[in-house]
This record gives sequence, structure tokens and C-alpha cells, in this order.
Amino acid sequence: MEKIHVVVVDDEPAARVRLIELLEKQPDFEVVGVAHNGEEAVKLLRTESADLVFLDVQMPGLDGFGVLRQLSPQSVPLSIFVTAYDQYAIEAFEAHALDYLLKPFSDERFEATLKRARDHIRTRTAGELSRKIAMLLEESGGLVEGSGYLERIAIRSGGRVIFLEVADIDWIEAAGVYVYLHVGPKAHLYRATVGRLEERLDPKSFVRVHRSTIVNTGRILELKPRTHGDYGIILKDQTELTLSRGYRPQLEGWLRQPL
Repeated sequence: MEKIHVVVVDDEPAARVRLIELLEKQPDFEVVGVAHNGEEAVKLLRTESADLVFLDVQMPGLDGFGVLRQLSPQSVPLSIFVTAYDQYAIEAFEAHALDYLLKPFSDERFEATLKRARDHIRTRTAGELSRKIAMLLEESGGLVEGSGYLERIAIRSGGRVIFLEVADIDWIEAAGVYVYLHVGPKAHLYRATVGRLEERLDPKSFVRVHRSTIVNTGRILELKPRTHGDYGIILKDQTELTLSRGYRPQLEGWLRQPL
């Protein structure tokens, strides 16, 4: 029996151990490499011939999607995401025929994932898998490094592509590997982490005010002091957000004065 070669990538020791132990029980799978972070994963996947990678989505530094971006689509093995994110994100993964494991996962769910992986590897050509990876990366935000601040964002919805002017965004809410772009009463789901999107927004117009929130400074109406150094941010449409103490310096930098 020809074995399926597997690489495990996760920054959590307990998660790595569990994946390895479960894989070692499978006679047709062989763990050929283990990475503790995204940087290690890139080096390993560039040198190791792997058929399958269990890839943690959220890792410090280079995350799971960042790992894929560092590799050519042709060299990326079948990817199974290991994630703690909500169902809406998981459904998006499934739309690309890529599987996932939602932490914490059961042995039965793991077995189902392996069956799906076997089916892909044994019945799909490498070219088909590469095209799916390329599609995933193409839709992962379209945030090309070094191309200046974003002026508009392409939103894929219902088979259409909607062009959203960045200046029209009121505020941005983190949602795992996605963000919600709030424009008036509407919220558009967009595939990009809040940190990565923050890097591509003009800091004169958008400021990170919380680990999960970016606000269009032109929409701020007033601030209301809260306890422990936090503030409530009231937008012109009366939406109330939180300015956490840790992000006060960023807003003060935009204001050019202390609060």
C-alpha cells in the first residue's frame, strides 16, 4: 500500500500531539513533517514531498493562509484547515471542496475528514487540486503586498462581483479569517484578517480601535469615557463601538493629542 504523506502544522502543542496520534493509527497515512509555526511550515512544505497538510488557520506571525501564499499553487498539497472559527467561515471553506477540522473535534469527525482526503488524493488530479488552491488564494482578500492603500474592494456575492468604495465603509469587524465591512445598514463579508486589512488602509482615514474593530475616522461623532481606560465610540449613525485601552495610542496618534 502506497502511503499518503502528511505534514502537520499547528502552534498549539496539544493540537499537534492529537493530530499526530490520530494519524499514527492509520496504516495508509505517514507523518513526514511537523511545523510549530507558519515560517517553519513554509520551509518544510518547500522541501518535503507531502500529499496532505493539516494547517492551523490562526498562528502568530504567518497564519495558515499566509503559508499558502508563500507557496506556488502547484506545490501546495491538499490542505485541511484546523480552525476554531464559526460556521459561516467553515461553509466558505467547503465551497472550495477543502475540508476542515473545527476545534475541538471528535475522532469520528477526524475519520470523516481522512475519508474525504483519501477521495481527493486518489480521484483528483494534482492540477485540479492546484486550481482549487489558486482560487482560494485569489479570493482570500486580493491584498497584494506593496500596492498602496486600497481605494475599493471587490466583494463576491451570489455569482457577482460588487465594487465597494473604501471611503463608504463606516467600520470593520473582525470575524476569524474574514471581516464584516459595515456600510450603513449593510454588512459585507470579505475574506481577509483584520490585521492584514489594516495594513492596506490609509491610517489617515481608518484607525484600529480594538483587536476586532477598525473605524472610519470620518464617521466618529463623539467619545464617551468608560471604566478601566476604555471609551465608547459613537458614530454619526449612533452605532456604538469600543475603544479599548490598548488601542488608545492609535486614536491619539490620529488626533495628534492625548485623550
